[in-house]
Amino acid sequence: MAKRFVAPLTDSEQQTLTSAYHHGEKRALRRRAHAILLSDKGHTINQITEILQVRRDAVSRWLKQWEASGLDGLIDKPRSGRAPVLDANDHQRLQELVAEQPHQIRSLQARFQEETGKTVSTVTLRRALKKNDFSFKRIRHSLKARRDETDFRNTQGLLKALHQREDQGEHELYYFDESGFSQSSSVPYAWSPVGKPCEVTAYSRSRRLNVLGFLSRAGKLVYHSVTDSVTTETVIDAFDQFADQKDPDTFAVVVLDNASMHHSKAFRRKIVEWMSQRVYLIYLSAYSPELNLIEILWRQMKYAWLPLSAYLSFEHLCDEVHRLLDGYGTECTINFE
Repeated sequence: MAKRFVAPLTDSEQQTLTSAYHHGEKRALRRRAHAILLSDKGHTINQITEILQVRRDAVSRWLKQWEASGLDGLIDKPRSGRAPVLDANDHQRLQELVAEQPHQIRSLQARFQEETGKTVSTVTLRRALKKNDFSFKRIRHSLKARRDETDFRNTQGLLKALHQREDQGEHELYYFDESGFSQSSSVPYAWSPVGKPCEVTAYSRSRRLNVLGFLSRAGKLVYHSVTDSVTTETVIDAFDQFADQKDPDTFAVVVLDNASMHHSKAFRRKIVEWMSQRVYLIYLSAYSPELNLIEILWRQMKYAWLPLSAYLSFEHLCDEVHRLLDGYGTECTINFE
């Protein structure tokens, strides 16, 4: 068998094989054509095996296929393979759903799964939308250009010192912020047909669960949630509850941003009262949201931890948000080290 060769090639066959070897669409066809050309030049099966780094039985099979069917015998035939996850009706329904909810793919994913009973990953959905000529573009906003870099660096140094003192047991350090959860996204990006940007007069309004949280690096989370708008009174209530439930013998330092509610007259009048309860406030430098560690918690909840079922209704959303908040530190946590 090692001395077996193909029958001498005609000029036409040599031209066909040479073309397939140099210009074949698939690597497999190019390699098989090369094998036939090598055999025609007197190379044995063992030598071809060494040259192409393939198994001996593969080379032998290619020679037989060439002799039986010519070039057609070297071309892979279509295979049935695994049935696609999404059929034509699914693709049509996806286009309808994305027209209804262009901003939030997880809401779309939840609706699709509920309607069809098909469990489809976000990656598969994105691939399907791109296959149907949809693109996903996001407008990114940055406050970096508006901040004072010297003040920003000084705040970084202050936070580092506060972390060190917390590690030494001098106080507990918390990061405070408010965040809203809703079924529709307020971020200005959406799925739309390629070349036809999504244009809307305003984003649709949906009910919103507002959470006011105090987060420590040690895994402690104290939160206050409302479905009404967040006002100065709401923030004061959250701080009052925080001060009442903390250990009275422990100093607590709370880091917060410069939202107008945090500088209102009513809020500032309460600062001395909270200090008497050993709660001290530290304001971040302006336009520095990346210094507030609780922002990481909001991102994790919205983009990683909330299950698809949370987006099916506002009641589901509230239940899941509260479940995550109540389980923080045990069921889910963030490593800030």
